[in-house]
Amino acid sequence: MKTGIYPIILILLLIVAWKPACAQNTVALRVADSLFTKQNWKAAKEKYTNYLKDTSVNSLAWNRLGYCNQNLGLYADAVVDYNKALANKPSPPVRNVVLARMARVYSLMNKTDEAKDWLIKATATGYNSLPDLDTLADFKNLRMSANFKTVRQQVYETIYPCTKEPRAHDFDFWIGDWDVYPTGTKQLVGRSHVESMAGGCAILENWTSTQAQSGKSFNYYDDLTGKWEQDWIGAGAFSGGRQRYYNGEYKNGKMQFTYESLDAKGVKQPGNFIFYNIDKDTVRQYQDISTDGGKTFTVSYDFTYVRRK
Repeated sequence: MKTGIYPIILILLLIVAWKPACAQNTVALRVADSLFTKQNWKAAKEKYTNYLKDTSVNSLAWNRLGYCNQNLGLYADAVVDYNKALANKPSPPVRNVVLARMARVYSLMNKTDEAKDWLIKATATGYNSLPDLDTLADFKNLRMSANFKTVRQQVYETIYPCTKEPRAHDFDFWIGDWDVYPTGTKQLVGRSHVESMAGGCAILENWTSTQAQSGKSFNYYDDLTGKWEQDWIGAGAFSGGRQRYYNGEYKNGKMQFTYESLDAKGVKQPGNFIFYNIDKDTVRQYQDISTDGGKTFTVSYDFTYVRRK
């Protein structure tokens, strides 16, 4: 029985010895992280180096050591550290940061082909900071490279994949600032500012009537259905409440939606919602509704948008 006690005692001794060492490493890492946050790159590098000892699987610490070396101008060392971060199965957010920093450090080394490759990898995993690509000093060499425009376009299309879909631009004719009149009159009823958003993947309408009533609509092409949709929320006699328009399709010079509303008894009333692309400075917006199940339709409103000069 005595013989069996010794292994247990040895394990207990190892646990007792391990706990202070573990606590010490935790404190050392906290100190390193604190110095990193303060951008004290030299001191933080020393602490991370002591903590990692070339055997750690802490991908975040390897990433931060790499960023210290990057900011100290030790680019080759930074690449080694970033590769170790990637080799230790980082979480998706950390992986994304490491990939983007690899692109930056290779640009700093004026290895623009490698910078491009790492940038594309970063973009594919979620990197979406075009302002960084356009302004950061780290990307200066990449911006000066011969194929930068192509690279930037590739990044842009990865961030905003809808830009590669031609039909996503069917409604661009509505973009602009408009004075709005009942068709055939000169009576101003409102103004509308219509803008492209989300990298050209959607159109936002900002409507204000002359009666100080307002509303907004969000318009987008759904590549799953192959149709346009509009979601409207606003106030006013012509367009109160909320409404969804669907099955939008641009054909024969007009964008046509269908929709349904409910009457006071909850009965569905179908209707049509149409934008006529008259010319570059004129758009006609028309809406009707049926109260007899689609047999006949009554005009709800008929507006003409005139581009403001």
